[in-house]
Amino acid sequence: MRITTTSRYGVRAMFDVAYHGGGQPTQIKDISRRQKISQRYLEQIFNKLLKAGLLRSRRGPRGGYMLSRDPSEISVGDIINAAQGPIVPVKCLSGPECKKKECEIHDTCITRHVWRETQKMLVDYYDSVSVADLCALARRQGVSRDLEHKYMYFI
Repeated sequence: MRITTTSRYGVRAMFDVAYHGGGQPTQIKDISRRQKISQRYLEQIFNKLLKAGLLRSRRGPRGGYMLSRDPSEISVGDIINAAQGPIVPVKCLSGPECKKKECEIHDTCITRHVWRETQKMLVDYYDSVSVADLCALARRQGVSRDLEHKYMYFI
């Protein structure tokens, strides 16, 4: 089972919005700079996260992206599901391969038990880690926050 680049970058970007945004809109150019992800790719990822209801956006010069809920209510599993779909370690647990008529040993396959348990452990773990947990880990590791006032103008 692979976590796609879209999912990995989605988790990083959601962490960035929570950690560096301070509840204020965060611009995609700043996320791109901090996370070393192209703005164009972030826009594609954010479209998926917006559709899933994990982000909301505000237009305009003071616009940007914000979490739609408290960081403690958004899990890594939520982000992965929005970015790539369900976590499935082997094809026979979902899709057409799962149907009995398409698998000769569907009813007697012992290894499906292993794959199902693996899937359950992964899903449970990803669902147990919240964006708030990632922010707490960053604070413990001393990751500096980029909370300068982005809209300070001097005349």
